[in-house]
Amino acid sequence: MNKKGLTLIELLIVLVISSILIAGIYRTFIHQQHTYTVQEQVVDMQQSVRIGINQMVREIRMAGFGRTDDEILKNGGGVEGYEHVINPDNGSITFVSGLRQLGTVMEHTGSGEKSIKVTNASSFDGLKKSYISINGTESHRIHSIVGDQINFHDMGKSKFGQLKENHVPGEPVFLVMAVTYSLGLSDGKMCLLRDENLGDGPQPVAENVEFLQFTYTLADGTVFVDTVPKGDRDNIRMVQVSIRARTDRPDPELRGGGDGLRRRTLTSNIQLRNLSSI
Repeated sequence: MNKKGLTLIELLIVLVISSILIAGIYRTFIHQQHTYTVQEQVVDMQQSVRIGINQMVREIRMAGFGRTDDEILKNGGGVEGYEHVINPDNGSITFVSGLRQLGTVMEHTGSGEKSIKVTNASSFDGLKKSYISINGTESHRIHSIVGDQINFHDMGKSKFGQLKENHVPGEPVFLVMAVTYSLGLSDGKMCLLRDENLGDGPQPVAENVEFLQFTYTLADGTVFVDTVPKGDRDNIRMVQVSIRARTDRPDPELRGGGDGLRRRTLTSNIQLRNLSSI
């Protein structure tokens, strides 16, 4: 009987062909894995920077909310020393606004009164939380807090320290805050930072942000980059934000030299709607 089988040469040929096929499949797998990893990093970067700029745009657009006009801030010494609604500072911005509701009006209070009763009055400590906005229509500096009653500071001027309007129970009461956005390190990474200037320090909003720039347009159309002379800050009407983020790790297959990091830049114009009538 004539038995047939594989010769050594045939076996070697099969092994070579199999090795080539396995190597090709492995190479394809590695390439797909690399592509997936790069895409994941790019998506994470884009999502992070979009969340950061969206929050920043939303809050800066609220600058001046609560009738936190420059006159009140200057006569009262400012919120944490910031005497303008918009305060540029070479790569960072601090804006003043009634951002956080801490309570509501407890009882009817007429115009001309020098105090008001609110729920959760103890949340305003009169030190770092020294300005209050009632119903978003008027703001006052806090002089003292007694129980539920907040007394206003007249700041040495007869026209200050008195309610301008009548207020009814249930109206919201806001804390007037000075919020700063800047670029800095957090856990060894460059981040977009947000600081409420209440003692907790800056907190990261978006990671791997390497560039942050603010451009300011005044009411007469004059444009300043990064900073604005103090005498012109009351006239700021628009802020343009430019922010650039990068991936966390380099892409070794990225051509063209450089560090191999992929980057995205986002720019947004913010109309300061609460300052348009000033």
